[in-house]
Amino acid sequence: MSENALRTDADFEALYERNWLYVYRICYSYMGNAADAEDCAEDVFVKILSGGIVFSDAEHERKWLSVAAINRCKDKLKSSAFRLTDSLDAEDSPEPAAPEKEDYSDVREAVLKLPERLKTVVVMFYYCGYKAEEIAKEFGKSPSTIRNLLKEARDLLREKLGGAYDGGEE
Repeated sequence: MSENALRTDADFEALYERNWLYVYRICYSYMGNAADAEDCAEDVFVKILSGGIVFSDAEHERKWLSVAAINRCKDKLKSSAFRLTDSLDAEDSPEPAAPEKEDYSDVREAVLKLPERLKTVVVMFYYCGYKAEEIAKEFGKSPSTIRNLLKEARDLLREKLGGAYDGGEE
């Protein structure tokens, strides 16, 4: 058993407290509303409890949580049951209190509409804080490929948003 294995309820609670907001933000960036983001984030933590997941270190923990959150959101978005209920109650979902003073919902919507290969890279880079080299390693691609995908995504977003926002650099 690794040093970072969850041995007690207190270990899980500490992991949950340390990472809840991080996982929720990733889920919210994909799902676009608080209720679905919470559901997906909860599913990620349930998977840890039920799967006997062992983390070798803090970096492994963070990367696993990022990928698990993204994959859970992708799965939920693909499900036909979600698409049906989402269209029925989209107007009832409250927005979480935004930490920024400006409203960036148009940016979030534009990111959600990106092709999947671009959306995942954008979420990992801008929302999760990964560097291009780390994303490249995660997906078995070169860092230059990831930088090209980020440039392509920024170009598409700039086109969709009319150049209203400037993107960060890798």
